[in-house]
Amino acid sequence: MSQAMRFTHLKLRNWRNFSHVDVALSKRMFLVGPNAIGKSNLLDVFRFLRELTLEGGGLSQAVRTRRGLSRLRSLHQKGKNSDVEIDVTVSGQDGGSWRYLLTFNRSGKGNDTPVVRREEVWFRASAEAKEGPVLLRPGDSDGADPMLLTQTAMQQVTQNRHFRPLFDFFSSVSYLHLVPQLIREGQLPLPDAIGGDPNGRDLLARIRATPSRTQLARLTKIRDALKIAVPYLDDLELVLDDNSRPHLQAAFKHWRGPAAKQDEREFSDGTLRLIGFLWALQERSGLLLLEEPELSLHSAIVRQLAPFIARAQRGAAGRQAFISTHSDALMADAGIAADEVLLLRPVREGSEVVLGADDREIREAMQAGLTPAEAIMPMTAMEQIGLFSAEAA
Repeated sequence: MSQAMRFTHLKLRNWRNFSHVDVALSKRMFLVGPNAIGKSNLLDVFRFLRELTLEGGGLSQAVRTRRGLSRLRSLHQKGKNSDVEIDVTVSGQDGGSWRYLLTFNRSGKGNDTPVVRREEVWFRASAEAKEGPVLLRPGDSDGADPMLLTQTAMQQVTQNRHFRPLFDFFSSVSYLHLVPQLIREGQLPLPDAIGGDPNGRDLLARIRATPSRTQLARLTKIRDALKIAVPYLDDLELVLDDNSRPHLQAAFKHWRGPAAKQDEREFSDGTLRLIGFLWALQERSGLLLLEEPELSLHSAIVRQLAPFIARAQRGAAGRQAFISTHSDALMADAGIAADEVLLLRPVREGSEVVLGADDREIREAMQAGLTPAEAIMPMTAMEQIGLFSAEAA
């Protein structure tokens, strides 16, 4: 199968807010909905899959970092089946596809150790070919040694060699919710962080570790984009201080003469978040998860984020990106299609996920020329918003 792969379908059962999810996925997805509806929890599915593949990760650690199975499993589970289930399809540009299914639960009453109930890998060589099994668990070896079920085959080198392209794709998932102050203070990544720091503590180290030619090309693209957003910016480069610590240094033109130099310690929150966002889009081709990239940015810049992501995704190597947002400005782009929006909304049993293209009202509104900001964002307003009005005070 081609190395250019992306997630194309997601099914969930008993995962956090969601009793059931069954949605198709595009190369670019925008997750919208009220506060506390589960947008972060939905993105976390893909982080979870990545953590199965990483050194220091695996099933037990991935569950432990989420404070145990009781907090990971939906409170709205029905009947006796309390298993958590993740089922994803990953497709390549050549028409081939992989499907990975993982069902897990605690090993027994009073024992919170997670164990695999089912783990399956299926492969289809082309769109016309028949899907065939690559892995089916539990198998004979699991019956002979039940301890094997405390680990997924995904995390076992001798097992995942049969589906290594899928393993590599899961491990390429990355998540970014950059906190500018952590970068300014030069804080080290958290000791229990699996596979890098999601809040950007390691951003400067990642830039420094990039080969010089690639680093220069990426920073040049970021500089050109920042020139539109940041007045008087003239240059952007990575420099080392006297203690060999890396810093992002920008030059700003002014009327008095030579350009003034500033580094990340003087950058605004919006500039730092924009740099991190633009850098991440240029990294490896796996799925990129972004939480509210509009934070600290002017609305005029936010309106350009969706088309910028689309431009960055051009070509086979362009990253798939899933973005959570509350921003009308971001969703005002007419280029966002109905099948690129996931609407999360409350239901009697937690939250449901609706693909914009599968909702008749949304589909017809967008076919009539409305943008997602006009057709979908009004549906995300909280019913309780009146509690915060002046009349209610």
